[in-house]
Amino acid sequence: MQDFTEGNIAKQVIDFTLPIMLGNVLMSVYGIINLIWVGRLLGHKAVAAVAASLPIIMLMPAFLIGLGMATNVLIAQAFGRGDKAMLKKILSNSFFSSILFCLLISIVALWFRRELLEWVHAPAEIQEMALSYLTILMATLVFQFYINWMSGMLRGLGDATTVVKILIMLAVFNVIFVPLCISGIGPIPSLGVAGAAWGTALAAVATCVIGYIYLLRFNPYINMSNWDYSLDWRIIRQVFVIGVPASLQMIVLNLSVVMIAALVNRYGTTVTAAFGIGMQIDMLAAIPFISVGIAATTIAGQNLGAQKIDRVFQTLRISVYFGLAIALVCTAVLFIFPHYIGALFLKESAESARVLEKVSDYYHWMAFIFPCFAVLFAIQGVLRSAGDTMALLALSFIAMFVIRIPLAYGLAGPAGFKQDGIWMAMLASSALAVGLNWLYYKKGPWKEKRLLGKPKPS
Repeated sequence: MQDFTEGNIAKQVIDFTLPIMLGNVLMSVYGIINLIWVGRLLGHKAVAAVAASLPIIMLMPAFLIGLGMATNVLIAQAFGRGDKAMLKKILSNSFFSSILFCLLISIVALWFRRELLEWVHAPAEIQEMALSYLTILMATLVFQFYINWMSGMLRGLGDATTVVKILIMLAVFNVIFVPLCISGIGPIPSLGVAGAAWGTALAAVATCVIGYIYLLRFNPYINMSNWDYSLDWRIIRQVFVIGVPASLQMIVLNLSVVMIAALVNRYGTTVTAAFGIGMQIDMLAAIPFISVGIAATTIAGQNLGAQKIDRVFQTLRISVYFGLAIALVCTAVLFIFPHYIGALFLKESAESARVLEKVSDYYHWMAFIFPCFAVLFAIQGVLRSAGDTMALLALSFIAMFVIRIPLAYGLAGPAGFKQDGIWMAMLASSALAVGLNWLYYKKGPWKEKRLLGKPKPS
């Protein structure tokens, strides 16, 4: 645990961001490794079955991720102000309200699982495989939720290092259990695509159990016997008031990507392939900025709880500077070497050469989006620390559906820029989003929000 209400903020931002960054990289990498196991052991149809399930699997936990963010914010503010009594109430009320919501999502997803696969147009020949994979993961969603909840709780207490240990454990268990359950060993039969889901589920169960036992030795707040189980509707309301808009913001961003992809697909498979490669690179390159934003949420949250607003302002400045330093490297590398980086995803061929030309065109514009990410994620992290997620949802909706989508369709079509118009619109909308978020940061009421009332000594 770490108290961010005192000490050197620059050191705190950097030290807290780095383990969060590592944890986010682990989450990305172990998903890729799981898909590699499926492809190598079962073939392309099994990969297609898993891929067909992914949009649903990513959509369902979005609400749980938002609730984890809410837990992070509430715990950070309570810990920052030293209110241990409130902290024990937040732990119990956020945990049980969130877990009931998780079970509700699981039941709904299981009830409509066939309809959901039809909604994403899963091909008939792989539907049964996709159905078995989806059923197991949705039935065991509660264990994934607990890992997410633990991570949010630990980050709120300023402990990102333990989160990394938990995620390393999860990744290692996945790498072990997934191939064993797919191929079978000893008394364990070969389970095929369902085995990939069972391996992921068993990894989550093992991580939950071992993670909880490990934390009991080092973190007094994780011990459920020490929680305050009195029902507090104010806390429950805050969990959902903060968490649901945060989840909806993620859904808005995902839907905008789907609509941009639909426009990109009009320009042929070469442009589609270039866009797919660009998106994969962008998702990895965005990890540092997302991590800085998460760190800013915790550090600013603790200082808001302690009513040290000057340290909140300083947190934003340092987070922006740190993010911009990383962004300049990303921009330079992707602007100068897009062809070489894109080539990592392709075999050599005449068609690959055409795709790489389009990747280079993509990064002539999109290489400059990373400074926007640096500023945007830092501002959003601070606003989220105040629980002002409804404003973030509104700002994201404006940036995506009022600016980006219409501008992309206008520049690509009537203006005649074709796919380059899409990249121009994505860059322009990100720059405008920075301006909108900055104006709200300067003028908005987030500084006056008090999620937990007035501080009182523990």
